[in-house]
Amino acid sequence: MLIFKKFILKISSLRFAILLIIFIAISSGVGTFIPQGNDQQEYIDFYNETPIFGFIDGSQVIRLQLDHIYTSNWFLFSLILLCISLAACSFRRQIPSLKAALKWTDYKDEKKFYKLELITNYEIIQDADHILKADSLLRKKGWSISKFKNRLSARKGLVGKLGPIIVHIGLIILLIGSAYGNFSSQSKEQYLRLGESLDLINESTNSKVKIKLKDFFIERESDGKPKQFISNLEFFSKQQNLNEIKTTQVNQPIRFKGLTIYQADWSVSNIVVEIDTVLYQLQLKPIPEIGDQIWGLLIELGRQNKKNYLLTIDNENGPLKVSNIEDFSENFVYLNNNPLEINSSKLSLKKIIPSSGLIIKNDPSIPFIYLSFTLIILGTIFSLIPTNQIWILFNENTNKLFIGGLSNRNLLGFKKEFLKLSDEIKNN
Repeated sequence: MLIFKKFILKISSLRFAILLIIFIAISSGVGTFIPQGNDQQEYIDFYNETPIFGFIDGSQVIRLQLDHIYTSNWFLFSLILLCISLAACSFRRQIPSLKAALKWTDYKDEKKFYKLELITNYEIIQDADHILKADSLLRKKGWSISKFKNRLSARKGLVGKLGPIIVHIGLIILLIGSAYGNFSSQSKEQYLRLGESLDLINESTNSKVKIKLKDFFIERESDGKPKQFISNLEFFSKQQNLNEIKTTQVNQPIRFKGLTIYQADWSVSNIVVEIDTVLYQLQLKPIPEIGDQIWGLLIELGRQNKKNYLLTIDNENGPLKVSNIEDFSENFVYLNNNPLEINSSKLSLKKIIPSSGLIIKNDPSIPFIYLSFTLIILGTIFSLIPTNQIWILFNENTNKLFIGGLSNRNLLGFKKEFLKLSDEIKNN
């Protein structure tokens, strides 16, 4: 039992919580540096050649679970330990502090007033019930009162004591929700061409919603670089009597029935070309060996002596580059322009078909994340509210009225209010 108490005392300390948060932050940073969730062989091949810090190779990356940090045993254990630390801190410090604040402190002796940070006293000449008048005055100003015959206690801003507890609850929900999301979230990347559809099926309700790409366009900078990708998606379902169009773009996802649809990327998926009066729709593939966002394919051109040519394109407006793989000569074919004769074949570009790259994510932890941040924000706001207290005592023997005050924060600001209230009570 003694060991358990020492353990609780240790993990509920502020220093331990800060060290644990720093460890989690560093681990998360490593998770952004090392790609997560790839095939194990990729880590072995890559990090054996370029070890991390010069000594952590691919097999050690896998052994230390650095390939899936956010679902690793040690990372989840650190989250659980932080939850226990926050809960222990709340039970050991915040909740007892709140209970103590809820109890009224009664000052029966004027000697106790001299221990307060703010104090003043007046000699009362006229015969008047200043305690009763002070009670009425403070209640009108929103103070809670505990009154006796010759004294009273008043307080305001007690909600500020709830702030740290609410913040701790929010952090615990955030940690639990994040861990739950790491295991339960599902993500799918899908490229849709104009007019192409995708069926989303909810297995629990057996309902289906069809998503169709109605329009896709790219906003570009003056130098031609992509600025924004925008997709107009039609959501259709006969079962749910649904037919509406929503727009998604980079950093502005669509939220739909628990799903989040992100505009993530784009590509040139197909081109329509005419070769010797015959139309072909050709599917393109990325060619990272040439550069980023370059798509193409290899075809044969020529009526008799056929040769291989590489067709490549890097934007939705063209032109189409035609490269001879033998002598590396290049020709350009422009959209809806006159045919270009290449090795006795006439080639013309009729249409460029871009695709919108969407990420469809189902993360059931999102409500928990939103709730946690709401609680953290509210708790932080509540924590900024000062708890102010006032005590008033009338000594019948000396005909003196003692007024004392205390505030847990912004004492200078409360001092001005205290002096003003003291004058009002004296002259009331």
